[in-house]
Amino acid sequence: MYNALMRPTSNDLRKRVVAARMEDGQSMGEIAARFRIPKATVQSILARYRDSGSIEPKPQNAGRKAVFSDKALQKLEQDILQHPDATLEELRKRSGVDVSVVTMHNTVKRLGFTRKKSLYVRANNVGEMSKSSVGRGVTS
Repeated sequence: MYNALMRPTSNDLRKRVVAARMEDGQSMGEIAARFRIPKATVQSILARYRDSGSIEPKPQNAGRKAVFSDKALQKLEQDILQHPDATLEELRKRSGVDVSVVTMHNTVKRLGFTRKKSLYVRANNVGEMSKSSVGRGVTS
């Protein structure tokens, strides 16, 4: 049974599988029985070794690739600072990146901007509190 949380086979076991095949000439079925691992795992290890000469496991998928490059993010941040009253649609068009309005919203939020009335401001730009309003949470 396949479990998405399974870890890659250890490098030590991978080395022993390759050695059993190359040095001892054992069949894949014999290797699988000897090390108590699925035959498909033996096939994968040997195929990787044959194709790349490496026994290292393939890198794990790190998830979805970012749509905005670092340069595009910097450009977007500058655009927001220059046009704090811009709509998401306007920002999306000026960015030059083909994304949905929702993706643009999530990106703007990730950059630390929030919408205050009709302007984008940094989330940590909170007004100073007067002494009389400290207890009530009112900002000046």
